[in-house]
Amino acid sequence: MKNKSNYFYLCLLMIIFTSAFALNSCGKQDQNTDNKKTDSTKTADQKNNNQVAGENKTNTDPKSNELGIKEGMPADYPADVPQPANAKCLGSLNTSEGTVVTFESTDKPKVLLLPFAEGVEKAGFKKSEGEMMSDDGGMTMWTKDKREVSIMLAWDKEKSVTSIVVTYK
Repeated sequence: MKNKSNYFYLCLLMIIFTSAFALNSCGKQDQNTDNKKTDSTKTADQKNNNQVAGENKTNTDPKSNELGIKEGMPADYPADVPQPANAKCLGSLNTSEGTVVTFESTDKPKVLLLPFAEGVEKAGFKKSEGEMMSDDGGMTMWTKDKREVSIMLAWDKEKSVTSIVVTYK
């Protein structure tokens, strides 16, 4: 039952990451067209917007978006967890379920899973029951002592890319 619960949360995180990435990518185009405002005007506008909304908080991490997704690899990525081969890291997020790192690759899910699984098992992790994998993606989990590592893969036929989510705790 725990595996189904973890699978649900990982699916939910994958949907959130994919949506956040898509929204974040769309917003960058709009930001580039707004070059008429000076930096001081933008800063003043942001302060006014925060005060109107009753907020006095600022984003202290310039490489993080409003959802808390940080660009690039997390500094604490475990040495015994391989990075997916031929994949670009999009960002990471710390959650109650662990650290979630998203990647993207043009390789198919099963091609990506094989070397990842071999690397994790070589590092001493044992595969958990309940693997769900098809040609279009799926999820697999490993455990080692009290640590867990999982990978979720989803093939996007329209874009010909695989979205990859590696979670560790």
